[in-house]
Amino acid sequence: MGMPDSFLASVLSDRYQPQRSLSKKPGRRTLLALDRQTQQPVIIKLLTFSHDTNWEEVRLFQREAELLKTLSHLSIPQYIDAFEFETAASKGHAIVQSYIAAPSLEAHLKAGRHFSEDEVRYILESALEILIYLHRRQPPIIHRDIKPSNILFSDRSGDFVGNVYLVDFGSVQTLANRGGKTMTVVGTYGYMPPEQFGDIAYPASDLYSLGATAIALLSQTHPADLPKTGVRIQFEDQVSVSADFQTWLQRMIAPEVAERPASAAAALRSLLSSDEAQVDSPQSRSDGGLMTPTQLLRDAIGHNFRWGALVGAIGFSIFPGLVFLVPSPVGVLFMAMLGAGLGGVLGWINGVVLGILTRFFFFPLTHRENHRANCTAVSAIVGCMVSLLVFGSLLMLAIPVMAIIGALMGVSTYKIVSRWYRQPSPVLPHRQMPPPKRLMAKVDR
Repeated sequence: MGMPDSFLASVLSDRYQPQRSLSKKPGRRTLLALDRQTQQPVIIKLLTFSHDTNWEEVRLFQREAELLKTLSHLSIPQYIDAFEFETAASKGHAIVQSYIAAPSLEAHLKAGRHFSEDEVRYILESALEILIYLHRRQPPIIHRDIKPSNILFSDRSGDFVGNVYLVDFGSVQTLANRGGKTMTVVGTYGYMPPEQFGDIAYPASDLYSLGATAIALLSQTHPADLPKTGVRIQFEDQVSVSADFQTWLQRMIAPEVAERPASAAAALRSLLSSDEAQVDSPQSRSDGGLMTPTQLLRDAIGHNFRWGALVGAIGFSIFPGLVFLVPSPVGVLFMAMLGAGLGGVLGWINGVVLGILTRFFFFPLTHRENHRANCTAVSAIVGCMVSLLVFGSLLMLAIPVMAIIGALMGVSTYKIVSRWYRQPSPVLPHRQMPPPKRLMAKVDR
């Protein structure tokens, strides 16, 4: 769109150097700028007042800034700054947030990209993890405008599918204690659930919008352009997906809130397990199919202990050959037993560290790539430190042993963490929030 005009330069003062405009609407402008303090690119949203300004827009704009201050999630833009500006011609508000270098799903669609079922499932899993974070805050945060243009998806890199980000919190609503009712009709036609047309939004409203987004990716068609029966989108003939996934999508875009999954966590569990019957059954919320914190810690310790004992036994059985050149059978057996014992202890320690790290920073299991990378690095460091303590007096031996054990522990941890993401239900079964009573009364009628 070209370089910003002199008005932008005067508004942004000395800290922010405008680079280019990203979008421009009456009274609103979004641009990419350089933060001179950090030398990092940032996104700046500007709202300019005029005689016909809608003050509800001002309220939502200010709320977005206040909300971003409270959020800390790798898949949500980070709040940096907010300020008021005034020039000779106008005045208004500005929000500065971190820049995410990834195109939107809408941009991918416009570029002609076709999404497979596996890719859409991956996007949905990542988006649901973000919604779990938002909906479990007190009070719950409802985005209200989930659609392809508000979900960023980084480009594929090798075997890595890409990262998913949720942006544009200008329509967000907190679920206040007023029966769940909100006061402003916002959203995008085609992606909005029926209740939002009546000024009401629930956490399940975001699930509807996410389901409609998935259908748009699979069908290459805007949901508003798909056939309907009443208000229900008839997408089944427009996409080619598995029966389980089709059923899951049907639940997500159910016109009645009570027919959708009870929460983002319930939706994620059913998506991962591909078992629609378990979405809201009481058993699925508490029985053995779920990865609870206790099960996670036990699994981490058990697998690390066995792996450590095996690697230790093999590694130490070779140790006599390295030292004595002609190892005796007794020496090999002794060193193998010693290695199994020490390796098991080391694996147990690593399992405890891995379980605690996951429980307090990544549970329910979210940010899989970041989770695996952090756990792998921590395990490699633990392995190197223990090796240095044990073999530190034999410096020439300590360095290669430290590198080998550190690498083995890192690899084993990566495999264990990857295994957790293949579990049918790797999400903590937190207490579900039932729909507000006034909604249930409406459904009963």
